[in-house]
Amino acid sequence: MTAPRPSPGPGQGTPGDASTRSVPVAAAPGPRHRHSRRRGERRDRRWASGRGLLRWVPTVVGLALVWSSLGFVGYAAGWTAHKDRAQEVLVGRSAAAVDARDDVVASPCVQGAPQTGQLAGTLVIPAIGLVAPVEQGTDDDELAVAAGHAPASVWPGAPGTSVFLAHDVSYFLHIGDLQPGDLVEYRDQCSTTTFRVTGQRIVTAGDPVDDSTAPTLVLDTCWPTNALFYTSRRLLVTADEVPTPTGPAGAGPAGPLPAVPVADTATYTVPAPPALVAQGLTLEQNEVPMGTMTLTGSPSPVWEESPGPLALESAALEAYFAGLHAAAQRRADWWSDVAPGLPMPPAVDGGHVSSRGVPLDVTIAAPDGTPQSVTFTTAVTVVGGAEPGDYHESVTESVTGSVLTITDWELTDG
Repeated sequence: MTAPRPSPGPGQGTPGDASTRSVPVAAAPGPRHRHSRRRGERRDRRWASGRGLLRWVPTVVGLALVWSSLGFVGYAAGWTAHKDRAQEVLVGRSAAAVDARDDVVASPCVQGAPQTGQLAGTLVIPAIGLVAPVEQGTDDDELAVAAGHAPASVWPGAPGTSVFLAHDVSYFLHIGDLQPGDLVEYRDQCSTTTFRVTGQRIVTAGDPVDDSTAPTLVLDTCWPTNALFYTSRRLLVTADEVPTPTGPAGAGPAGPLPAVPVADTATYTVPAPPALVAQGLTLEQNEVPMGTMTLTGSPSPVWEESPGPLALESAALEAYFAGLHAAAQRRADWWSDVAPGLPMPPAVDGGHVSSRGVPLDVTIAAPDGTPQSVTFTTAVTVVGGAEPGDYHESVTESVTGSVLTITDWELTDG
């Protein structure tokens, strides 16, 4: 489990060239709520090529959505597809990191480029309490479980700019709180490379990214960092390497790898009967514009900056859609499974609920770090049934262990 120190290749900076160059990056489409796009539209997640010597410069890529082959699967949908893998991989690799700590100093430092999806090291940011696993690559599989290292950029310690990307509402949720002077460490079995934050900026997707031959770092995520929808803005946090007194820059003494925190091992479930599940209860199958996520109750930073909140949100959406399907079909038996003890609201009994274009906002209450409830708020139109009309909607679900059930469904005129 090592991250190499490769020599700069084409586009990774040339020693002796102290200039900072800027290259254009691929433009991204304008902001739209996820699932409100036309089918066939796709976000550009490719790397753009520049001019001159520096030909491999990472794009300010969009991280607020993960696309399926049909082109309309949204951000939380991508996390849903990978949440089981996220839990399995993080738990297993955390244990491996703990087991490796005592032996890492005695183990040989193995050089060589890590493979895509390989756990390469850890990103440690003490100011915000972040310890994040880092995998090589920035595709769905990597970003579902870790911060990703842009393969087109150098690794920390080499001349040039190292770029790490992570989803908002996840590992990089709080990087906007970083201040100049805060330290960022990248640790692998070979060494620890330390950077000092120099600033941050919010840019538009498609803006150029500067790459310097001096060792620098860029942390990249979507802005705002609590957005569950496609956003055209990106938050970039920049940092310069701190030279070490023990040797060349980036060649600090190797130390034990910190254990990657296991933030959430629960597999959240919804007690929907198989016949209801077969109708499709995921976000991929129920197009709804998503808004923002708010976490209340002083949740654990380890859980907050992990795939845990999004895994919980995905399961909560399944319960919400289960309630909508059961009510529209007047299946009291299905309703009682997903909302035990709660009377079906007359407005949705036999009615079909559709979005009025108002985003579905998510609030997760996690007092003392334990998730206890999920609440959705939005505005809807009910067609058919006994009480059609426009309503403000608030749906609350309880989290008992790893099981989510609907405990309150309020519809008020509006």
